[in-house]
Amino acid sequence: MKPAFGTLEWSKKNNGVLTRTEQFHFLRNMAFLAAREVTDVIRAKLGLLKPVNLDLSDLAPPDTRMVKDTEEFARDTHTQDLLSHGYRTYYFGAMIAAYRKLKYDKEVYFSAAILHDIGLTESRISPLTQCCFAVSGGHQAHDFLLSKDHPAAKAQIVGDAISAHLNLHLPVRKYGEVASLVAKGAVCDLFGFEKRKLPEKFKSDLLRAYPAGDLQVALLSNEEMAPGSRLDIGRKLSGGLPERIWIHDIK
Repeated sequence: MKPAFGTLEWSKKNNGVLTRTEQFHFLRNMAFLAAREVTDVIRAKLGLLKPVNLDLSDLAPPDTRMVKDTEEFARDTHTQDLLSHGYRTYYFGAMIAAYRKLKYDKEVYFSAAILHDIGLTESRISPLTQCCFAVSGGHQAHDFLLSKDHPAAKAQIVGDAISAHLNLHLPVRKYGEVASLVAKGAVCDLFGFEKRKLPEKFKSDLLRAYPAGDLQVALLSNEEMAPGSRLDIGRKLSGGLPERIWIHDIK
């Protein structure tokens, strides 16, 4: 069976460099997100979007050894702004999951969300220009969890979710709940996709707890990335991250 686009198994052949067919797939995902956002705008104006009434405390990660291990690893390796992005990714994804009534493994999801940008940190295992950072980050997180004697099956889910998150849109039926939510949480934090499904108080509380800081620097927006990788292609199409990430405008 052909490995799913973006996963660790898929990356073995090319370190994350996209074929022409995969580039089309990636562009289709970008178009899908844009179209869905237009639909959300219309539904919100018609009063058809009903956010779930939950607080940050309702979505706190579970008190498990895996959560503690990955949180400690993230704090040791991430800048504060990148770490805050990881937490916001987790909470945005968790709230979207509540809206969609998705069931998922919370400790595995937290581990993938908090470490999804480990490939951008100084602890990265591969140069940014030689391997897609999501791919190298997926391998790094996977191997870290194994080194801490966590189940191989859970380490694989975390690694695949991190490696695939740059696909931007990951259908649950193909990639599973954890991978889908990591992608949803990340694009919500950076670009505001699905933000209309979230309560205003939740968004403002989240930003106060984990301020946005300088995400341009945290995400190494001026650094050259592996040619032909998803981030390289996405930057060339969009011109990079917007100067003001949408979450900066939350009061």
